[in-house]
Amino acid sequence: MNRWAGLAAGLMLAATTAAPVMAQEPPEGFVWYVLRELNDFGFDIEDPTNRPGFITAIPAGVLVPVDLNGDARSDWMIAWPDSAQFCGTGGCRRSLYVATDDGFRRVFDRQVLEMSIGRVEGEIRIEAQVHHLECGDRPEGCLYAWAWTPSMQAFDERPARDGWSRIPLAAPLIDSGEDDEGRPLLPDNVPDALYAEVEATRSACPAPGGGGWYWNQAEVRDTPDLNGDDRRDWLIYPVVTCTAPPERGFGLWVTGQGDSVALAYQAPPGGRAEFEVSHRPATVMVVPGCPTDESCPAVPLQWNAAEGRLVD
Repeated sequence: MNRWAGLAAGLMLAATTAAPVMAQEPPEGFVWYVLRELNDFGFDIEDPTNRPGFITAIPAGVLVPVDLNGDARSDWMIAWPDSAQFCGTGGCRRSLYVATDDGFRRVFDRQVLEMSIGRVEGEIRIEAQVHHLECGDRPEGCLYAWAWTPSMQAFDERPARDGWSRIPLAAPLIDSGEDDEGRPLLPDNVPDALYAEVEATRSACPAPGGGGWYWNQAEVRDTPDLNGDDRRDWLIYPVVTCTAPPERGFGLWVTGQGDSVALAYQAPPGGRAEFEVSHRPATVMVVPGCPTDESCPAVPLQWNAAEGRLVD
């Protein structure tokens, strides 16, 4: 049994032990989606006869019923096959869908090196080993953990079983991909104010050495809850323009009434944000940019309700 076959078996075991899930056939939509992805990979638009044999059956262990939110309805995991189509240096792709009253909603879709699902401290958690570039100052092979949080209807960061609770933001739980022109797409739930901020930074820059262009824009990410309202908050990393570094650092935005957001902290240039998630709301750790031969201590920020901002 190879590593990923063993992992798929382990995931199936974790799915059955995380919470009671009635075994059932996957919905037809999932079957159609997986078969489409498997068959599209071998399609040659220049010569449609140049292709492998047509796949008509889902490989064993690819569609797995799981319970991600404790409501006793079957959610679904797609443990995509171990192949160049779905795997890379960051591991293999795993997709999770939560059942809703209207169908299913995608809540996790990215590459991971390893993954497990189970109950920890009364919560259903997923834990994944990620690419070392997502580990920050942690040892290579670090783990990230997320728990399903009913108030958010989303997965929220938790300390991993290796004891680490101060984390940089890993890659998004869902890779939104790019549009037809190669511009990174933003998640559907990005607030309008932040969408406008990112749109204002978009520019096409000439590739170094000539030979084309690339899209440049600020990066927006959701973060752990920072102001105690049980909702995800937001971070924007500034864009490096085509010719110069940014004039300001990252910005932290917190949710307010309705769909409103407000800037709660603007960092100076050169630093990054990490999050202490051993308690809720999370504490922001501002890590300043420092020369490589110096040690610069991080500055913790916590929510000050009276001032409506994050303060040290």
